[in-house]
Amino acid sequence: MHNIENHIDLMIDFLSKKKNPVILEFGVERGSSTKKFVDFAEKNSGQVFSVDITDCSKVSNSKSWKFLQSNDLNVDYVLDQFYEIKKYGVDLIFIDSYHEAQHVQKLISLYFAYLRQDGAIFVDDIDSLPFRLKKNIWNSIVYDLTLDSVKEFYYNNTENCSLKIFFNHKENGLAMIYKKNKFGFEPKKVNKIWNYNILIKILYPYLRRLSKLFKSIHK
Repeated sequence: MHNIENHIDLMIDFLSKKKNPVILEFGVERGSSTKKFVDFAEKNSGQVFSVDITDCSKVSNSKSWKFLQSNDLNVDYVLDQFYEIKKYGVDLIFIDSYHEAQHVQKLISLYFAYLRQDGAIFVDDIDSLPFRLKKNIWNSIVYDLTLDSVKEFYYNNTENCSLKIFFNHKENGLAMIYKKNKFGFEPKKVNKIWNYNILIKILYPYLRRLSKLFKSIHK
């Protein structure tokens, strides 16, 4: 039984329903998630493909793992090196590389077509609560914008996917975009969805109180 409070276990639990699971991971660093993915792949006749801008090739020597040092936005190069993904697709994509909203949204848009039907893209670090508690403005904004970029993709593709958000302040949250369409299906271009002015959001509670006060005075 996997602990859904743990992000890796949550993803492994999702993969446990797949036959010969194929995983594409963006961001390796010390390899904590990579090693767990590889361990699962070895036990389930699966394959793990990882991409990182730095050389992380020594993280594992497993035959179930392939590593590529590259910018993950260089989709043509990545797919040329990982031809299996280009031809057959993947069951799970884990995005944990450059934590910037536009980068994350581009990755989702570029690789969504290579996700198999009933597969999912998981995006790490979308909850700003840990940084709000520390009053860390910059990282709070970065994480909030990342979540906004994920939601924006979903809002433009509601008929093609579903979205789940897992909040866990110890691991900074996790988003799951579940694909409804078949491998090869291209998502719609992401366009800005109308939103109200942020000042209205700030002023609304005060205006509402004033409105109630005004009504009570004139009864």
